[in-house]
Order: sequence, then structure tokens, then C-alpha cells
Amino acid sequence: MSTDDLFQYNLVPAREISLRVSRLQDRLQEGPMDGVLILDPLNMFYYTGTIQQGVFFVPTEGEPVFLVRRSYERALLETPLKRVLPLKGFSQLRATLADLGLQTNVLGVTEPSLSVSVYKTLVDAFPGGAFTDISALLGMIRAVKSNYEVGLIRKAGARHEIVYDAIPSMIREGMTEWDLGVEIHKVMMALGYTGITRFSAVGGEAFMGIVSFGESGNYPTASVGPGGLMGLSPAFPLLGGKRKLGRGEPIFVDTGFGYEGYFTDKTRVFSLGVPPASALEAHKTCLDIQEAIRCRLKPGDIPSQIYNEVFNEFVYPHGFEKHFMGFDSNQVSFLGHGIGLAMDEFPAIAGKVDTPLEANMVIALEPKKGLEGIGLVGVENTFLVTDEGGEKLTTGSDAMIIV
Repeated sequence: MSTDDLFQYNLVPAREISLRVSRLQDRLQEGPMDGVLILDPLNMFYYTGTIQQGVFFVPTEGEPVFLVRRSYERALLETPLKRVLPLKGFSQLRATLADLGLQTNVLGVTEPSLSVSVYKTLVDAFPGGAFTDISALLGMIRAVKSNYEVGLIRKAGARHEIVYDAIPSMIREGMTEWDLGVEIHKVMMALGYTGITRFSAVGGEAFMGIVSFGESGNYPTASVGPGGLMGLSPAFPLLGGKRKLGRGEPIFVDTGFGYEGYFTDKTRVFSLGVPPASALEAHKTCLDIQEAIRCRLKPGDIPSQIYNEVFNEFVYPHGFEKHFMGFDSNQVSFLGHGIGLAMDEFPAIAGKVDTPLEANMVIALEPKKGLEGIGLVGVENTFLVTDEGGEKLTTGSDAMIIV
């Protein structure tokens, strides 16, 4: 069987991988590290074009090496890297790198994505070696997307629009949150959705998103976001629950759409019949806040300044701060977050983020408001940072859609 017959999917272009490695090595030359060890799936995919059990070692200078335990054969099929070697175990890691003439005295690792057991294994594999956390550095590199990446995110956004355009026809009185979530999920999967949403933390994956009717949108959640939900049970606090839809209550739908690894994030609010006037008014204020942030998504603008300006000019003057960005304990201290291979990338639009925005960063803005006795309203869209302000990649109307 030929390679062309094997592949029913696209591979990351060799030039894309080469540019990513070059950007990383340029930054490594600013510090004292001999190189970095990449083990986590997201960064492994970003720098190799495949996700395998193994280690990708990027020296400060010279050709990187991809050491693969399983599957070595699949790695050879999917990565454009030239130096790919089999690895039987971590105990051989240092000797293998030394045989290749690579120094390993000071190594960068992504501490947040390493389990304690893996970290201990690395310490044993490199006796006397020193480790330093490079997760922030890798996050800043991934934050600025290439045109190739932006193209994939645009395709995710186009499919996301098709999904949300189909939701009004799914809505019917008496259906449960889970019922609606299942119907939405079916449409997403038919459009090539990758089935999970990924986050940067260890094991950071979730199932589709949030579907909440009425006050379910204010239900306490461990998720680091403003949207509440109940889920089917305490064992599965995801997607939606058994609450049945009544007339005139907000239908809150927040999902990510993954296409070839890249995500858009999107929220829309629907209602079966006319919702309370306070819900419509609060939703409109959220749209005004989104526009105020969008206009500021320009290269050189500072996220912390955007955050403070928007609060001082739009949130506080409207007396909108109570339950803004989440009801009660669900309230979060950001207005938006970077997105790409993960749903929670750098940078956040938050009060303590002072790194200037750059062109081709992609940021999801999500101004949302919890209303006591009513539920959650607001919006979320994914934007590209440009000289003209944020370009909306999750197209379609932001208005509350009354069915």
C-alpha cells in the first residue's frame, strides 16, 4: 500500500514545522539552557506534527531529535523531521543524546504538564542535571499563529457557524439540556469536529461544551469559565443535564469546535419565546462590551489596560459588575483568552497580563452576565488580532435568537 493510500488526512507541512523549531531555538539562545524536552501532546504535535509516546529534544543550536517509544512507525509516517529514532525507555535518554553530541546539563521542561512520576523519572535519567520551566515561553511562541494556523482556525469558525445556524430547528419545549447537546454534537461530528476540546493542563480535555437552560447557567462549576451547568450527575458534570426547557428562559450554548487540532470558541443564547426584558438588556450590554474589547485587539495594545479600560468605561458605569463574568462563585477575572491548539492559550485579557498583543494572536472574548432567577446571557467569539482591531472568525449574529 502506498503512502498516499494510507493517509486520509492532512499532515502539517514541513516548512511549518521547520519555522516553529527555528522560532524556539531563537528564543533558547537568549538563556542558559542546553535544550528542551517536549513530552506533552500539544507541544509535541506543534513541533513534530504527530502525537506519540516519546520525547522531542530541541537543542539550543543544531538539529533536533525525536525519540519515540510508540509508535515509531507512525511517527515516521506523520512527521517531516529527519532525525527520528526509536527509544526503549527513559533510562537510555541521556546516553542517546550524548551519543549524538548533545549537551543536557540544563534542560527546559513544561512543568505544568508533567506528572510527579514522570518528573522523577527525568531526574533519575539526568543525574546532576538541572531543569527549568519553559511552559510560559512555549505558550508565548504558540500564541502568535502562522497564516497556516489561522487558515485552519477560519475553517473551524466556518463550521462552527453551520452548527449554530442549525440550533433553532432543534429547540422544542420539554426537551432536556442533554437532548439538545446530543443533537448539537451530532451536527458537529458530521462536520469533522474532533470530538473533544483540549486544555493546556495535564489531562485537560472536555466533552463538547455547555448547554444550560435557565438557572442551570448559574449552577456552580469547577470549570475555569463563567458558564455554569449541572451535567447528568456529579460523576459527569459536563455538557448538560436533565433540566427540561420551558418557555422564555435563556438557552445558553457554549462550545469549542476543533478542526485538524485547532479550535474556535463560541457562545450564543437562544430562547423559546420571549425572555424577560432584563435578560435582553443584559445581553445587549454584553455585546457592547465585546465590541469595546474587539476594537482594542490591535498589535501593541496591552491586555491589562484593555481589561481596566473596559471595566471603567462600560462595566462600572452600568452597575454591571455583580455576577458579570459568572454568577456568584463562577465569576472569573478575565474577559477573554487565547485559543489555538488548546482552548486556554496565552494571552488572557486580564488585569495582570502586561505583554503587548501581536498580530496573528487569536483570542476568544466572552463577556457574560448571570441573572438571578433567570440564568446566564452574553456572547463569545473568536477574534484575530489585526491592525484594524479584532477580526471575527466565528461569524454569525450575536443577538439573542428567539425561536
